[in-house]
Amino acid sequence: MILTFTHSNRSFTADINKPLDISISVHRDHSVSSFGIAGAIYKDYVAGDLIGNKALGGPCNLETITFTPHGNSTHTECLGHIADESYFVNDCINDRFYLSTLWSLSVAEDGLYLNFDAQDFNTLKNVDALIIRTLPNPIQKLNEDYSGKNAPAIRTTDMQKIVDLGINHLLIDLPSVDPEWDNGALASHHIYWNYPDNPRLDASITEFAFVRDDIQDGEYLLKLNVSNFESDAAPSRPVLYPIISLK
Repeated sequence: MILTFTHSNRSFTADINKPLDISISVHRDHSVSSFGIAGAIYKDYVAGDLIGNKALGGPCNLETITFTPHGNSTHTECLGHIADESYFVNDCINDRFYLSTLWSLSVAEDGLYLNFDAQDFNTLKNVDALIIRTLPNPIQKLNEDYSGKNAPAIRTTDMQKIVDLGINHLLIDLPSVDPEWDNGALASHHIYWNYPDNPRLDASITEFAFVRDDIQDGEYLLKLNVSNFESDAAPSRPVLYPIISLK
């Protein structure tokens, strides 16, 4: 299927037949993790004589899965992640198609933050979403445990530029846009959602994405595919669709 759409007075054609999955699933074994959060726990559902496992004589397979979206897989979060008030991601985010830009960024010399020096922020004026792939980009990111490793984050000055240019959906392949431990400041999160001064209720951050090396930097059509959980964050399966022409 070929989809034609207009965005900011430009016409695009995207190939919906060629989805590019940039998510990490919740795994049975060790998955991606951070902040010392334990991996997902899978258990057969048991109630009286009912065993939710065909191999153990049950009538069907039923599993109870215990996991933490923020620490076990690709997830999309809303303002509720940092707000005093309760906000739920599926109430805040209109999960439609978004025009997005993919950037590959190296880590700054200090090792603490991403390096935006080579990027032209003005190119973000006409897109809804920014996707960040960090370099290097080994396949080990699919099950990396970032706990205690102080993964690089986004400087508050760079985050302010992202917000000023109207990015409403930010995706990154790291555990957080802030340092692992910052005494609870979450400064870049607060800048992104402009909280508490003038909260951006419809803005989202997606963390723990994974963008393969064969996906080139540039513009794509994006669908977040957020699971329908009533929570500040939910597992998501962001997918990119190649743009094959524009006018």
